Amino acid sequence: MRRRGFLFGRRPTNPNVPPALQHAHELMELGNFGEAAAAFEQLAASAESRGGPRAPFLFIQAGRARILMNQNSAGLALLRRGFELFAASKRFAQLYRTGNRTILELKSHGLEKEAREIATFIQANIPAIAESPTQRGPDPARVSLPTHCPSCGGPLRSDEVDWIDAQNAECAFCGSPVRAEK
Repeated sequence: MRRRGFLFGRRPTNPNVPPALQHAHELMELGNFGEAAAAFEQLAASAESRGGPRAPFLFIQAGRARILMNQNSAGLALLRRGFELFAASKRFAQLYRTGNRTILELKSHGLEKEAREIATFIQANIPAIAESPTQRGPDPARVSLPTHCPSCGGPLRSDEVDWIDAQNAECAFCGSPVRAEK
């Protein structure tokens, strides 16, 4: 039995976070991947039309949801769109970090061919200087982030967020500051 979504009944710490984003993360948390995918796709398309910097993360989350539904072709197309947006905006470190995590996740689901396709895309789109991006942020052994953003419910990964300073990171999905735990 899945546990009840952790956001239900909570007030967001950032009132500027769209309720649709919170709801999409709740759907993922509850394992309702079909509705989550549709919600993330809609959010991603809207963010992309505005030129929003969060669009790649939303496409990638939509792709994850589709893959978790065994809709691998649709999921891969969404993942690819997110990575294309990172490359187009020259966010190579983010492309590298998020891409490598995605490759590991695809492999863990037995999707070797799809993992190779993403790896090939990343290799073709990262300049040589960005092939080994450095960690931007504090030493992960000393601080860690909560597992989910308190404002939108999105997953937080210390190696994928943008660090504001040694104790605060920015949520990739909503832009809210999140304080690291010691």
